[in-house]
Amino acid sequence: MFTRSHPGPRRLLLAASTLVVAACQSADTVPTESQQALATGSASHLHPGSDAKPTSDQLKVIARVREATVRFHDVEAAVLAGYDLQFPAGCAASPDGAQGYHFLNRRLAADAVTDPLTPELLMYEPGPNGRLELVGVDYIIPYDQLPASTRPKPMLPGVKVEMMNNDPLEVWALHIWSRRPNPRGMFAAWNPSVSCQNQNVARLPQLQD
Repeated sequence: MFTRSHPGPRRLLLAASTLVVAACQSADTVPTESQQALATGSASHLHPGSDAKPTSDQLKVIARVREATVRFHDVEAAVLAGYDLQFPAGCAASPDGAQGYHFLNRRLAADAVTDPLTPELLMYEPGPNGRLELVGVDYIIPYDQLPASTRPKPMLPGVKVEMMNNDPLEVWALHIWSRRPNPRGMFAAWNPSVSCQNQNVARLPQLQD
């Protein structure tokens, strides 16, 4: 049983405010400094073993993750459930693939607890019809809750994969591509099967400040 306290994740929200980029930026636009920082930080957790085939125990947990997040195929349902902040803003892409749009649940990100069934972020790919498709989940722990120098590194319970440092965003992070197969691995940072090419027609939900 996991319990969560709810102190304000000050550094996390500060990072979000400093990484605001245009949500509908053209795919061939030169990356902004903020987007380059995101790419650098995410590349830092392309760690050994991220491309390994999941074990049977990991697959059981991932199946439960799929079940727990099935209602979030509707991004509006995700917003109503508290995933109401883009962090970072815009559709995240790199030469190694994409992550799509990230929607953060600030309450879940307010402590050092991670639970596979309640991911801190949901990731969506924009489709050609403007619809956002759920492709995976992202788990984070802000550095103001667990310092970057912490050893041993935190692990996601059940999955038992180390979270990795993402210094530009000041968080520990781990992705699970629960809805979109990733040839780079279930826990890799970037997914070449995900694209931001349709971001200009993406129908983004109305978010609260």
